[in-house]
Amino acid sequence: MGIPGSAPNVTQEDVRGVFAQLERPTAPTTAGEVAEKLDCTDQIARDRLDALADRGELHTKRIGDATRVWWRPEFEQSDEAEFAAFVSAVKDYAIFMLDPDGTVVSWNEGAKRIKGYRKDEIVGEHFSTFYTDDDADEGVPERNLEAAMTDGRVEDEGWRVRDDGTRFWANVTITAIRDDSGTLRGFTKVTRDMTERRQYEQRLRYERDLTEQILETVPVSICVVTGDGDIVRANRRLVDWLDIDRSDLEDRGVESWELYDAEGDPIPTDERPSAQVFATGEPVSEYQCQVELSDTDRRWLSITAAPLEYSEHDGDRVVVSIDDITDQKEREQKLHRQYEQTEQLLQTAPVAIAVQNTDRETVMANERAQEVFDLSEREFTDNPIDSGEWKVYDADGEPLDPAETPSGRVLETGEPVIDEELTFESPTGERMQLRINAAPLFDADGAIDRIVTAGKDITELKERERQLEQRKAELETELSEILGRISDAFYALDEEWQFTHLNDQAAAVIEHPPDELLGQEIWEVVPETSAELYREQFQTAMETQEPVNFEVYEDDVDTWLEFSVYPSESGISVYFRDISERKEYQRKLEESNERLEQFAYAASHDLQEPLRMVTSYLQLLERRYADDLDGDAREFIGFAVDGAERMREMIDGLLEYSRVETRGDPFEPVDVDDVLANVLENLQVQISESHAEITADSLPTVSGDESQLQQLFQNLLSNAIEYSGDEPPRVHLSADRRGREWVISVRDEGIGIDPDEQDRIFEVFQRLHSHEEHSGTGIGLALCRRIVERHGGRIWVDSEPGEGTTFSITLPAA
Repeated sequence: MGIPGSAPNVTQEDVRGVFAQLERPTAPTTAGEVAEKLDCTDQIARDRLDALADRGELHTKRIGDATRVWWRPEFEQSDEAEFAAFVSAVKDYAIFMLDPDGTVVSWNEGAKRIKGYRKDEIVGEHFSTFYTDDDADEGVPERNLEAAMTDGRVEDEGWRVRDDGTRFWANVTITAIRDDSGTLRGFTKVTRDMTERRQYEQRLRYERDLTEQILETVPVSICVVTGDGDIVRANRRLVDWLDIDRSDLEDRGVESWELYDAEGDPIPTDERPSAQVFATGEPVSEYQCQVELSDTDRRWLSITAAPLEYSEHDGDRVVVSIDDITDQKEREQKLHRQYEQTEQLLQTAPVAIAVQNTDRETVMANERAQEVFDLSEREFTDNPIDSGEWKVYDADGEPLDPAETPSGRVLETGEPVIDEELTFESPTGERMQLRINAAPLFDADGAIDRIVTAGKDITELKERERQLEQRKAELETELSEILGRISDAFYALDEEWQFTHLNDQAAAVIEHPPDELLGQEIWEVVPETSAELYREQFQTAMETQEPVNFEVYEDDVDTWLEFSVYPSESGISVYFRDISERKEYQRKLEESNERLEQFAYAASHDLQEPLRMVTSYLQLLERRYADDLDGDAREFIGFAVDGAERMREMIDGLLEYSRVETRGDPFEPVDVDDVLANVLENLQVQISESHAEITADSLPTVSGDESQLQQLFQNLLSNAIEYSGDEPPRVHLSADRRGREWVISVRDEGIGIDPDEQDRIFEVFQRLHSHEEHSGTGIGLALCRRIVERHGGRIWVDSEPGEGTTFSITLPAA
């Protein structure tokens, strides 16, 4: 629906069309009814009706005091020709006749202009030709005729099709024509091309919808208020901001709002923006105030109010837009605080800071700058230190012109100058050194507006650097003397693996003069055959920051070298020595040990047979002559059998001890949790009889010989149970990762070991208790140490008498 009065270009022909569409064209009609049909004002309709009345086409008269009507006079039979000519001459309406079946039987000029068909082309065709295919398929033409027959008249709007196939939006009125007996004689059909009007209405509707959408989506609250402060229209943002329903708007007029000025004083009603607009007729823009709504803190608002124009309420409505600027105000306050803080920091910063304009005049110098240069801020302005009587020198001591100073170069290039060390000389000859940064500040147009220069006084720092350089040179000399006295070969490498120091012994081994090696990468001089080993070990030391020890055989010189590598954050220090003699001695010792192991194995194995014979014959004597032996004899035989049995256990232990190196299995990953489970199963009887409680943390996987590790932990647990004292044994196993190895500890709460005896317990056949007190061969802990040493580890004990004992071993991580 359009806006009343929105179509002022209404013609007399439009009015004729209205009467042609009436069910009874002779019925009296008011100007208001015509205006509604044509979507125009009453006055325009009245003017067009009077014009047709003046031409004699319409009759008119006043009814009562105010109402006036117009009607078309009835045609006599003699006037039919004149009426036909009238209809034919109408160009803005298609007016034609249909027979009862819907076939076209007459055609006027308006129909030709609107639909495009000539009379001879369309008369005799069914009127469904004018409908779209979809409407024809759905039976719209037939339904319209049926409705006209039933109701006498039907009005319809929709798309119709012209002769050339184009479509137009039509307003159609079909009226049934009957004779005096009521028999259907046909239909009159009046069609008006409403395409432009429809487009106009759609545009208005679009503009209305767009306006509505903008109103509802703008990020400000908007409302329309009356002179009484009532809200007659509000967008969703305002409703949400007030936290009310739209039905509650009438109770929340703007006069009910509690508004306060910047000082927090209430604002009178007549001074508020909407009241000012009503009073003056002039808009009020960006009126800032505070509002206090229920259950909320005070909020800052920016209010704009303007009179609502071009409406039926001209002058008595005001549009008010409300923007919540609380966050903006808080940011302004925060910026103000930050400005004050920045100003305070600038003034109290421990760095000298000065600001110059483009004329190189000092406009600000902080307290530190005044202190460093012993100048007041006024003196800075009168005698700038980089362009006045002061002299400025670069790091090489060369004097600088004012244009060559940092601020001069910033002004010239627009680029900052960073970390430039300069010397400043006052007019009195006093010198100081500063590290200077200078940077430009630009205005809104991108031109340099200010130059900020910051300087740190490094006079004392430079003096300390000079002293340190001197001390470094002295230390270098001392270090060279020290390195020359070190018996081991020594060199140091930096993070790039380049030589930084080395002594004569190292240069002799590497076979290069020291001067050639300094600054050179080590990989360029080490033998290719061992370069990968060096790289791996050195990188390990750097990555772990742990010392690394390793041995390497240099085939080129037939020499064994032992390396000790000590890392730091800046490189590594490497000590190495020729251990060829020691390796030869070790080889001979290993051969000797192997022969001793073979001897021990052979001796222990060969002793088994005579020992079994002694035991057997003693037991035979006891059984055969038991009745002839007195008590002493049987006791003596028992001592002999017991001694022989202990001797057998000792020989078995010695045999096992000798086999640790020669009969061990290759190392492989071993889960110590699995090993412990097997040990507990083997010791089940001992554990059950002693009521022992064995607990353990999660134990690691190590690299080792599984059978020997089982023997190791079985010996340690058996001892812990054996030497538990009078209380039921309580034993706990724990593990701790240390670099490339695991430390596994077995702790008991038993009788403990005297510190003076702790080294002796790992020797073969060394016992701390008699056989009557505790059984055993005295070889178990010696066997444990031999197994641990075969695995490259260590074993030690921590104990105090009566405080329990902790045995700790190291094993390589898998």
